[in-house]
Amino acid sequence: MRDVFGWFNARERKVLLITAAAQLVILVAMIALRAIPLVTGQTVLVKVAPVDPRDLFRGDYVILSYDFSRVSQEEIDGISDKERGNWKKLEGRTVYVPLVPDSNGVHMRAGKATVVKPAAGLFLKGHMKRYGSVEFGIEAYYVQEGAGRRYELAIRDRQLSAELAVTSNGQAALRGLRID
Repeated sequence: MRDVFGWFNARERKVLLITAAAQLVILVAMIALRAIPLVTGQTVLVKVAPVDPRDLFRGDYVILSYDFSRVSQEEIDGISDKERGNWKKLEGRTVYVPLVPDSNGVHMRAGKATVVKPAAGLFLKGHMKRYGSVEFGIEAYYVQEGAGRRYELAIRDRQLSAELAVTSNGQAALRGLRID
């Protein structure tokens, strides 16, 4: 046991520097992974669906929902008969939602959800949650203090669009919000 402490005492500075460097690398990697869609992703607009965004503890932010954030089991291609009858079996499952141009020519809308990764085209990668909700990591947006109410009203009037950056593997990040 003394040998372990002796070894550590002789190399204490190196061990501490390596530990600090490892922690720094991990933090930078976490930030970089979240920034990849913003740097390399294609920018698209999608309409935002209304949802009640009240939470006193988080400051000014907007909870976002989309028409493709909820799917029924019949709307998902590629799931087995065992999964189709039970939402619990689908929780955590990866779901891909292809994005196709909307009729207005400005926005994108969802195609048919599938559990099979599309071979081509623009799509979002999400994960099934409870009772048909799908989470894509683009469900909350923090806004300048005092601006949250303006976005809430735009959501209720269905005049809010989310500007997304989408990578070729379906990872998405919010670039910003637009009031139409």
